[in-house]
Amino acid sequence: MRKAIVAALSVTAFATSMFAQSKPNFSGTWKLNVAKSDFGPLPAPDSRTDVIDHNDPAMKINESMVTAQGNVNANINYTTDGKEATNQVGPREIKASLVWEGGKLVVNAKTTFQDAEVIIKNVWTLSDDGKTLTQNAHFTTAMGEADQTLVFDKQDAGAVTAKATPPASVGVKPNFSGTWKLDVSKSDFGVLPPDNSRTFVIDHSEPVLKVAVSADTAQGKQDFTLNYTTDGKEAANSFGGLEMKSILGWESGTLVENGKFKYQDQDVTVKQVWLLSDDGKTLTQNAHYTSTMGEMDTKMVYAKATP
Repeated sequence: MRKAIVAALSVTAFATSMFAQSKPNFSGTWKLNVAKSDFGPLPAPDSRTDVIDHNDPAMKINESMVTAQGNVNANINYTTDGKEATNQVGPREIKASLVWEGGKLVVNAKTTFQDAEVIIKNVWTLSDDGKTLTQNAHFTTAMGEADQTLVFDKQDAGAVTAKATPPASVGVKPNFSGTWKLDVSKSDFGVLPPDNSRTFVIDHSEPVLKVAVSADTAQGKQDFTLNYTTDGKEAANSFGGLEMKSILGWESGTLVENGKFKYQDQDVTVKQVWLLSDDGKTLTQNAHYTSTMGEMDTKMVYAKATP
């Protein structure tokens, strides 16, 4: 009798183990839980939502993310049979192969950052109740290694329906015309000394964008005009003893400026994202600077002056 019970328990344990190793289905709408996630050395996004269509081995992901540098929207296609897939996420091309290891999905990916290769191993785990998706990623680069844990909550059917229809403003090009005054208290100057004041007078007649700048800075008062077009053509402007070349273009209703200039004989690149609030009263410019001296982020918040 004892042997029969032991055998029955062994069979049950084996069956339970086999069930635990079955391949989960990740289909659904998943919202990133920023508070429960650990982003390691990387900046946390404001929000992220992944809509996954998983019909093994095919997997399609619509990724929508809001970051300090602007909105990122990507359509990603994978298969889980180990075949390599190439996808474009924001400015980066990512090559990845997906394989099953028991009941976990392992994503082995590679990309580049500042001309250096980055290798990523990302393990996807679905909770027993199917309501939580955890992605544990390990990054390996020439500069070192880092870990990241992203925790996603599955949205119910009502939430999916509510999110399925985007607001009418998505993809609409805003107009930045008006007089804008820098709100120094709400802005983040990074390591730079804050301005005492700054005012933009913007004349925006798509695709032409002119910005008359009047600033009271730590180096004194400055007045200059910036001339751009938003159609991807390069523009050269001079201010504060610097010459900056910029290309402005639209990305799903968001204006993105990619610029370059020299500072102390060092090349500096900047990506600046212009965001207009829904009520049209606040202009936010999120900038990321990259140079051999390091990287830096700034955030400038402007309030629209009443006519």
